[in-house]
Amino acid sequence: MDRPHDEKRVLIPDVCNCGQGRLRRGVTEYVTKVEGRILVIKNVPALICDVCGEAYLTLESSREIDKIVKDFREGTLLVKPIAAGEVDLKMKESA
Repeated sequence: MDRPHDEKRVLIPDVCNCGQGRLRRGVTEYVTKVEGRILVIKNVPALICDVCGEAYLTLESSREIDKIVKDFREGTLLVKPIAAGEVDLKMKESA
């Protein structure tokens, strides 16, 4: 079975875990909470499922995200403030 490889000869997955979609190169947003603060990283290169939209980060993107989170945690990253809301999900208990 021939599967695409990147220029560094790393195997690139081509099928999504949903079992129906194919993965295509694209960009996504990465959202995380760092020490109680929300960090949104935009335009993150990823493999995106063309059916369910699930995003899979590449190794390179993951490494860059780690650097950004480290700088954010240390307070050395200049970021734009964003408005965010937070709520708790309260589920009714089953009888």
